[in-house]
Amino acid sequence: MTNEPHQGPPTARRRETRGRLLDAAIEVFAEAGVQGASVEQICARAGFSRGAFYSNFSTKEQLFLAVLEREFDRRIEEVESTIAELTPALQRLQGKIDAEQAAEYITRFIAVEQGDAHWIILENEFALLAMRDPDIAPGYLALLDRATASLAELVETAIAAAGRRFIFPADRTTEIINGMCERSARVSALEGEQHPRGIAALPHQIGELLFAVTEPLSPR
Repeated sequence: MTNEPHQGPPTARRRETRGRLLDAAIEVFAEAGVQGASVEQICARAGFSRGAFYSNFSTKEQLFLAVLEREFDRRIEEVESTIAELTPALQRLQGKIDAEQAAEYITRFIAVEQGDAHWIILENEFALLAMRDPDIAPGYLALLDRATASLAELVETAIAAAGRRFIFPADRTTEIINGMCERSARVSALEGEQHPRGIAALPHQIGELLFAVTEPLSPR
């Protein structure tokens, strides 16, 4: 996805170098802004030379996509783990789940999906950069599509465990939920989580949506 300069399985040392550069990039991006951050600043924060940077990434923009890719993968893994943890409890309900119970379960997923204020700001900067740069846009869109498809599959798994099935496409529902999460994250960053459109209200709103676009599984 990120077209690294050197192909082939990375060594443990190279994985460590790459990880430190990604960690440093997030810190520098948050402090200086995505466009304001320089390769030199990122290298200095990670404790590496420019040579170490360019042995892993061709450009700062490629690093930007790698940061996003790692964050999306982390979120997918955490959502998958949460679903595996909650599936037995969902199955015990045998499809008899109400909106209040759904909101309680959804709260767990919201906690996984929401980053800190730092990351919320960065995500918006990343989106703006991709919209302004036609070279970055395809890679950014490909990452979004992959993340949405993976989340849709996981959401469908969770809905099935709760004894329901989608009557509206799961991927389109996931896109709507992503939009709701993004809006609530922005509102919460500006006005606080308890705002009527903030994160605190999100589980109930998503629960209402999911009950509207799903139906109970037919009894066998």
